[in-house]
Formats: sequence, C-alpha cells, structure tokens
Amino acid sequence: MSMFSLPGTYPAVGLFSIQHIIFAIICIVLIGIFVFLNRKMTSEQFDRRVKYYAAVITCLEAFKIAWCWANGQFEVNNWVPLYFCSLFLFSLWFASTNIKWLKKLGYSYMAMAGIICGLVFIISPSTSFNTYPIFHFQCLYSMIFHSMMVYCGFMVFVTKSIKLEMKSVYKYWLFCIPFIILATIINEIEKSNLMFFRSPNGIPLQFLFSIYNYSHAMYTIVMAIAHLSLGIIVLLLYRLVNYVHEKHQQTDLLLEDEDNRKKEV
Repeated sequence: MSMFSLPGTYPAVGLFSIQHIIFAIICIVLIGIFVFLNRKMTSEQFDRRVKYYAAVITCLEAFKIAWCWANGQFEVNNWVPLYFCSLFLFSLWFASTNIKWLKKLGYSYMAMAGIICGLVFIISPSTSFNTYPIFHFQCLYSMIFHSMMVYCGFMVFVTKSIKLEMKSVYKYWLFCIPFIILATIINEIEKSNLMFFRSPNGIPLQFLFSIYNYSHAMYTIVMAIAHLSLGIIVLLLYRLVNYVHEKHQQTDLLLEDEDNRKKEV
C-alpha cells in the first residue's frame, strides 16, 4: 500500500505541486473553520482539550517511530522528535499538567512558535513531501501535526490562556533552550541534523549555506538565535496588531461622538 510504502517506492508529491497546493489550502481553510467555531471557548475548556490533543499526537508519533524502526530507518534524523516543530508534542504535555509554571511554558511555545512554524511547514513541507506520495501516512501525519500547531497557537490567543508580554518570551526561551542544547549534543554524537543545527541541507535559504561554509559553529549559533528570536518577533507583531486595533476603536468612538453631536444640533 502506498500509505505505508518505503521511500522511493512511489513518486514523491513534490513541493508546490498541484497536490501540495490543494492539500495546503484545505489545511488552512480547516484551521480557520475550527478557530471560528471555537472562538467562544474558555481557557478552562481549552485546557481540557489540550490533554486529548497530547494523547492523540503522542500515539501518532509513537506509530511513526515504530514504523521507522520496523523498516530499518534507525538514523536519528528519521525518528527522534527533536526538530523545532516537534517540540509542539512536548508543549502539549507541558500545557496538560496541573503545574502552573510548566503549563505557561507549554502555552508560550504554542503562542510564539505554533502559528508561524506550523504555517511555514504547511507551505513548504520539504521533508515528507519530497520523499513520499500524497496519501502516505508520513505526509498526512505531518500536515495534521503542523495544522494542529497553527490551530493551538491561535487558540492560545483566542482563549487568552496566557498574557502575551515579555515574561512570555522568557518562558518561551526557558522551554526551548534545553531542547536546543540536547539537539546540539545529539548532533555532535550521532552526526545527525536535528533542528537543522548541523547543516542547512533541506532549507531553501542560500544565505544559510554561505554562513555554514564560512563557519559551521557560527551557523549553529545563528540557527539557535533565530529560533529564540521568534519569541520577540511574535510579541512585536502582537503589540502592533493591538495598537492598530486600539487606534481603530478610538477612531470609531470619535466618529460616533461626532455623529451624536450633529444629531443634538
């Protein structure tokens, strides 16, 4: 069956193929629909749902690992969930706990990385879509996984599960840094490329290859800083959106007051 075929058995989907574009549009539309339908969800309700999301994603990830092992794919890159997007799995479990500070760490990752990183993968799924056919479980799972990232990222804002401020960025860093260190250590031991920290192979950004060719160590540092700086970028975007929204509300109030004065006259 093509759903569980080995790499190279069937033609890969390919990036920006018609199948990929249709699949990406479907995912984005479904994310929008589910966010809209759940727009009145409370933070308590979202807390309860996150526990189910964590269980489902964990089962799917475990199946993926078992499939890789069963087919002799023992390379660390193939099965260890330590790519940056893979941290979503751990953030779900952090957010599922009753320990408040751990919960905040999990939600901080979802808010700071979920939407942007999830969308980037949906638009450019360079791993699975360059290897497997469209209905292979690796393609299906990767799109479901990253769609859930985007959905949960939006729902953190919708439910106001955390207050997005500089403290949230610190929590995001506290969540990410141990995983970044762990991935770097494993890369050195296993000669793997977790989080793409060892080399830019698979990343369609030429300037990263220039940095890598100049200094491998500098490349790793730049990648780590890029991941961590995402928190600052999201916070600034959030504040910009809030500023524009507040200005729009102020303009509406001024126009309403002006209309009321004209009616009084």
